[in-house]
Amino acid sequence: MDAFLAGTPVEVVIPLQDRSGNQLDVTTVDYRVVDHAGVELVPRTTLDSFVAGTDEAVIIVPAELNVLPAGQTRAVRNVELFCRVGNNTVMVGTLFAVEAAETLAVGVNTYQTLAQAQLTSMDVPNIPAWEAADERDKVQALVEARAHINQLSFTLLMSNINFGQDSLNYVPEGTFFSKYAATNGMFMFDGNLELLNPTQFAALPERFKAALRKAQVVEADAILARDPIAEGRRAGLILESIGESKQMFRSAKPLELPVCKRALGYLSYFVTFGKRIGRGG
Repeated sequence: MDAFLAGTPVEVVIPLQDRSGNQLDVTTVDYRVVDHAGVELVPRTTLDSFVAGTDEAVIIVPAELNVLPAGQTRAVRNVELFCRVGNNTVMVGTLFAVEAAETLAVGVNTYQTLAQAQLTSMDVPNIPAWEAADERDKVQALVEARAHINQLSFTLLMSNINFGQDSLNYVPEGTFFSKYAATNGMFMFDGNLELLNPTQFAALPERFKAALRKAQVVEADAILARDPIAEGRRAGLILESIGESKQMFRSAKPLELPVCKRALGYLSYFVTFGKRIGRGG
């Protein structure tokens, strides 16, 4: 799928072929444009510039329809064609993406920009998969790494401990407004880093953010590397035979964590695994 800069017009050239690749003899074309959520951006409209019998249709999606909402770095547009072939109507279409100039937004889908991640990686040894990856793969790995790390529970955001202290300005004062909030209007963060907005994330202690940046790069390296042995163990592999060589594993399935052990090592000072069990009232 092609990707274009958000907020710019996009010219889409669509071959008029059926699913088998056969050329269609099209007399008229209508089109419409919807986004990835199915919201209609352009209602069904006749393509006046189309000439009957031509092999392709050209649609220009204007710049204002390719603008991204605040906090969003990518979106997809679906251009649908309604082609008149004899007495029938055949649908043809294509997808394209629009993305921000910087697809990594700190506090939204990453802890650091790509340039900052490259700087961070200079202080992290033994990350061959990261160093070998191209920029697009690195960006995707950083986004996924953040999603993995955000599944952990962080002591700095335990609202039952820190909530309401003026010195901790990365935890919102008073009430966190959410449709998921408790009936008393209070929302307990319980260590959830995902709930912070970019301003609150920026206010986190620098030592914590530095650890997050290193953990993100290491986790991205693990994502890019793909360990076949670890994947086999997670699937329940006990014995692996290659020719005359055999490798045995314990029958117990290994403990699975959201992040790799090395990434967890950078975060161990800030992570809590404690759980409380109690009786409901």
